[in-house]
Amino acid sequence: MNNEYCKIPNLVKNNKYICSNAKLLYGDILLLCHQNGYCYASNKFLANNLGLTPRTVTRLIKELKDENLIKISYTEEHNRRIYLV
Repeated sequence: MNNEYCKIPNLVKNNKYICSNAKLLYGDILLLCHQNGYCYASNKFLANNLGLTPRTVTRLIKELKDENLIKISYTEEHNRRIYLV
């Protein structure tokens, strides 16, 4: 990613039901959504940005989704799109 920093909204920062790494992941997704309105990065890409494993990113995405902070859809080609709610 080529931005120097990201802003994590207070709604996310103060959420007691998601862990700190999920909050950082939200920040990365927020940056990636800026251009197209959605994020299509793979778990591997997101994991590399945060120094985590793809499996951990899968768990963090579930946390964000369960808290209704992101929405996931799939294209006809089975590509994932992550939208901010």
